Amino acid sequence: MTDPFTGMDAGFDDARRQLQEIRAKAQNNKLRAEALAEDVDAISEEVRSARGEVRVRAGVGGRVRLIAFGAEAEHLSLDALGHLTTRTIAEAQHAAMARLADRGAELFGAESDIALSLRRDADRGYPRSGTSSF
Repeated sequence: MTDPFTGMDAGFDDARRQLQEIRAKAQNNKLRAEALAEDVDAISEEVRSARGEVRVRAGVGGRVRLIAFGAEAEHLSLDALGHLTTRTIAEAQHAAMARLADRGAELFGAESDIALSLRRDADRGYPRSGTSSF
């Protein structure tokens, strides 16, 4: 008669190894997620209009951190300056979100759910303005 417990130790050893691998992956994911969370606060992108009329710095989540006007802004009508400012803000916001998506791809892989979701958020939530020429 064969012992029903034969091979159980090997099965337990395999299960322990698998559990250790799962824990190591989870810890690694936690560290990468913490790094990405820090980047959310740190990332910002600056965009200038083509002739330097408007300069905007925006952070992740659309936070506008700076709007500055160059001397060329004086040559624009208020309507044109408002439109140019809005377009430049949109470009800076998109650039910041795209940079966060790039960072997510760097940390988790370009095809990871996190990276793909961040890229979708950048494209949907902060689309580039209608044209890129200012």
